[in-house]
Amino acid sequence: MKEQKHNNHTQGQEGSRALDHLLDACRFQPVDNTRIKSLVHEKIRKEKLARKRRLRNICVASLSAAACIALVWFAGAGGFTAPSPDLSEASVSELAHAGYNEVIVPAGQRREITLPDGSHLIANAHSRVLYPEQFKGDERHIFVFGEVFLEVAKDRRHPFVVESKGFDVRVLGTTFNIRNSSDSTASVVLVEGSVEIDTENDRSVRLRPNDMAELLNGDVTSLTRIDPDDYTSWTKGLLHLTGMPLSELTRNLGDYYGIEIRCHSSLADTRVYGKLDLHKDIDTVIESIREIVPMKITRSGNVITLKP
Repeated sequence: MKEQKHNNHTQGQEGSRALDHLLDACRFQPVDNTRIKSLVHEKIRKEKLARKRRLRNICVASLSAAACIALVWFAGAGGFTAPSPDLSEASVSELAHAGYNEVIVPAGQRREITLPDGSHLIANAHSRVLYPEQFKGDERHIFVFGEVFLEVAKDRRHPFVVESKGFDVRVLGTTFNIRNSSDSTASVVLVEGSVEIDTENDRSVRLRPNDMAELLNGDVTSLTRIDPDDYTSWTKGLLHLTGMPLSELTRNLGDYYGIEIRCHSSLADTRVYGKLDLHKDIDTVIESIREIVPMKITRSGNVITLKP
């Protein structure tokens, strides 16, 4: 009996010690407010970076205040090509769930859109635009591939942001033209007002009216003076030609009309001047070019060939 009582006493002591140990382990430790704040700020920073990366993967460009914008696919010496944006179907689906509308403009057409804030947009052939049903938050974001002319409604408290490819353009009340393409070349032309280009390399460049900035891989490579009318005439169905190489012109027209135009190498560098009416069919437009550049034209189905 005494042995049993001793065992019970021993077990009770062990249980008491175990309970004390458990309670010690459960006691609250002093709160490190500094570390908590640090962790919270780090989480916020990572979320902001992740959001920025998602936006860049969807496309590229930022703006604010009253503006007219034209975004154009630019293939350097080869005119603009059919867009092949980095926007994945998953990203499009994500934007759709977020309340974004998608507009895709086929070859040979233009589309006019009134955005939720009253801004007016004209999208050219082979362009793709995503915009929200309602603008929310501190900024007004849309996503653009191809060529777009945009008149932005004034709202200084909510800057207008166009996301495109490789760089951001912040509008400070302006009219301008942007070109970008899948080959990482781009240009920004300022008609009036002021724009600030923010590149992926964390460089900022502010333009004056009649300035054109050219970019490669998201970085500004040159800044020149130009005539802005040459870059916005398409909104009126015209194409201004001020010495454009024939090879570049045929690529532009081929993309716009959705056909293939083959230019003989001996004609490729021929400079073309004048205006073309894009309201007319491609055969009429090509005949207009032949009045400027002597050449032979043959057509087989959806392929036009130009030879000396």
